[in-house]
Amino acid sequence: MKKNDRLDSRSVRSNSSQSKSMAIATILVMIGLILSKSTGFLRDIFVAQEFTDSLYRDSFTLSFTIPDFFFNLIIGGSIQAALTPSLSSAISAGEEKKGLRAVSTFISIFGVIMLVVCTLGVVFAKEIYFIYSLTASEANSEMVDLAASASRMLFPQIFFMMLAALCIGVLNAYKRFSSTAFGPTIYNVFVLLAIVLFAGNSRNALVQTTAGVMGAAFVYFLFQYFIGFDKLRMLRFNFAPKDPDFIILLKKAVPILISASIVQINILVLNSFATSFASQGQIYALRNASTIWQLPYGVFAVAIGNVMLPSLAALYSENKKKEASELLSSRLKSALFLTIPSAIILVILNVDVVKAIFQWGEAYTDSDAKRAGIYLIGYSIAVITHTVVFIMNQAFYAIGKTKIPLLSGCVGLVANPLLCFLFISLGLGPISLTFSYSLTSIVQLIILCVIYQKDKSLAPRDILRFIVKSAICVIVMGVIVYLVNMLLPSSGGKIAQLGLLALKCIIAVIVYFACALAFRMKEAIFWIDRVKAKGKR
Repeated sequence: MKKNDRLDSRSVRSNSSQSKSMAIATILVMIGLILSKSTGFLRDIFVAQEFTDSLYRDSFTLSFTIPDFFFNLIIGGSIQAALTPSLSSAISAGEEKKGLRAVSTFISIFGVIMLVVCTLGVVFAKEIYFIYSLTASEANSEMVDLAASASRMLFPQIFFMMLAALCIGVLNAYKRFSSTAFGPTIYNVFVLLAIVLFAGNSRNALVQTTAGVMGAAFVYFLFQYFIGFDKLRMLRFNFAPKDPDFIILLKKAVPILISASIVQINILVLNSFATSFASQGQIYALRNASTIWQLPYGVFAVAIGNVMLPSLAALYSENKKKEASELLSSRLKSALFLTIPSAIILVILNVDVVKAIFQWGEAYTDSDAKRAGIYLIGYSIAVITHTVVFIMNQAFYAIGKTKIPLLSGCVGLVANPLLCFLFISLGLGPISLTFSYSLTSIVQLIILCVIYQKDKSLAPRDILRFIVKSAICVIVMGVIVYLVNMLLPSSGGKIAQLGLLALKCIIAVIVYFACALAFRMKEAIFWIDRVKAKGKR
């Protein structure tokens, strides 16, 4: 065998091995996310059961909004999008110690900043929420006051969440996805325990519950630290803001920090518009719909994008643009192949899905389900569009162009409230909020794709053909699911309700995959093979 043939054979085996490794890692992350989302659903179900008064239910939900905003403003997406690819590139280039020093400095400086912010948040929670309450209707002023009291326990929580997220970012750079996949589930279990033990319709019960949530965040951090101790023990406190490697990392991180905070600002905008409606229960309904649409988005798009990020960053740093383009193409199509049918199912079966997940007692009424179902219809488009936005953002982060997602986010920051105001003025009601959010993501998608396509060597390929085939498959699936839903409307007890929904979803999956196989779509074969391989294991 010639030398070049041997090299080509080794390269093929290496690429095949890497592809299998990424597929296994993706499935592990998906399993972790499914468990995380499932326990998250349980958490929301118990919120409805324990906070039976919608006033306290909405207050508990709203109490997370401002602390989460500060978390995203200070650290947020920069962990995955800046820290992970930077460290991954350093490891790939044989400069692990240099990369770890920059990461240590990053963690040290931002840890100190977060401590200061958490302290100020605890002291000035009332004042912060008073400013937020200026947009709320008079009927919701007590809700905002209760949320301010509860948030005092949630500001310390974001410090521990930051530490846990930093642990995950470092371990993902080492492609230790199995070590990071199940931490969020641990957090949700302890949050669920806090709700069961402390929740109730009083101010004291509300504050005690958020104190329990803070404890859950502490346990989450300890779990991530000890499970990845062999790598994380190499980090040291290093407060050196003038370190040149840290400055390089910071320049990448700052646009990402702003982009992440823009996402949270848009959530604040939606909650603010929701409080302007006189009827209670809007905040919790919006939260329910958000939780549901982020299930397929989080399990499929986020899992695939996070696993792709370190590998794509390493390929780009090695100037392997063709391989980088192929990787991005396959990951984008794989994610869309799963999220496109998910979105259609949520549109057709919106109220059925809400009831199946959240209606486990009289505390959650049919009116609550219909309210959340309306929001869910508006969010459904975002399942698809945010898949593209997230994957493309990861691609820009991998190649170091972090300002482009920032530009896209800024456009969204302007478009979202303007569209909300426009549609509410036109009398569209609550769906105006989530429909505006979805339309905003379409604008962001266009900006990201147009700019990324400028470098033809990096651009994803065969996307149009894939979209046409997927559209035909999903139309066939949608028509059949709609007819089945008309013939078999949701009725009976909880078991019958769940059984009917499961039957409709199974029919949808079978029809969609059958159509995809008829078109010989590689994505259908890929996921069937992965599931078979995992089943054999």
